[in-house]
Amino acid sequence: MGKWSKHSMRLAVAAALAAMLITAGCGQDTAKKDTPSAQGYPVVWSESFDGNDKVEFKVTEPPTHAVSMSQATTEMMLALGLEKNMVGTAFLEEEVYAPLQGAYDKVPVLAEQWPSYEVFMTAKPDFATGWPTAFSKRGIEASKLTPNGVRIWLPESMLSTQADLEMNFQDMLMLGKIFNVSDKAEMWVADQRKQLELVEGKIKDLPRKRVFIYDSEDGEPFTAFEGYTTNILRLIGADNVMSGLGVDKTWGKGSWETVVEQNPDYIIIADYGNSIRNDDDFRAKVEKLRTNPQLQSIKAIQEGNFIRVKLSEITPGVRTVDALTRLAEEIHGIELK
Repeated sequence: MGKWSKHSMRLAVAAALAAMLITAGCGQDTAKKDTPSAQGYPVVWSESFDGNDKVEFKVTEPPTHAVSMSQATTEMMLALGLEKNMVGTAFLEEEVYAPLQGAYDKVPVLAEQWPSYEVFMTAKPDFATGWPTAFSKRGIEASKLTPNGVRIWLPESMLSTQADLEMNFQDMLMLGKIFNVSDKAEMWVADQRKQLELVEGKIKDLPRKRVFIYDSEDGEPFTAFEGYTTNILRLIGADNVMSGLGVDKTWGKGSWETVVEQNPDYIIIADYGNSIRNDDDFRAKVEKLRTNPQLQSIKAIQEGNFIRVKLSEITPGVRTVDALTRLAEEIHGIELK
């Protein structure tokens, strides 16, 4: 009987241990099942570089070593408060957007233009963004970065000839998803929409104006045809005279003959001065246009209707709505603020 008792006890202990292990195992499985992946992740997208096949990218948590290879994308990231996630910026083309200067100062500058591959990799990046050119032979080819775990994201508004403000907004929302700051991105977009609605409400009954965008010239003008710049100007009742003429380009060389035929009311001049306080480039371009004998019959020339913009104000980025507010005031002669 005693022998049986010991045997029974051993069986009981073994059974208890087994039950404990099973319970523990079930608890671990349950914990795994009950612990979701980080909210909003994974985020997946694809990019094509230099016309090659698409490359798939995925993030399962916010990148912590991001590098922006253009001023526009740098300002997009800073507008969402992502300076803490950035280890470098590059290619500053003009002064940083004033509201973002403090945040910009916290991020290392890797190069005045594009950094070398060695300098870029020294920052140990896990994410990079910029204009497509940054990841071509002119910058650092994407094929050199992706094998090192660098996820590359190109804003759609910087790729499409159909780009408009809505596409730019969607880019900001996508950036918010990648870095898990969707709330900030949504608030930013909502604020921009509200500001633009006020502008549109003030100008909806005013006559539309015809504009010509002058970037530079080499005998003939370099100008905007279709895409982002043309589409955003339409929002404030300004129609690009070079649009709809069968030129399937965003920017390119036009002809003075066409400009004269289209007779714009205003000429919008892209100013490449290195400071908003330095308008030498703008003044030089105005003088060149005023003294061009081919253009003397144009209404904009006769009335002196020249408007200065920075290129970053009329290309994708975070400055568009502020710029449209100012341009609407100048083009329509109204006060919005």
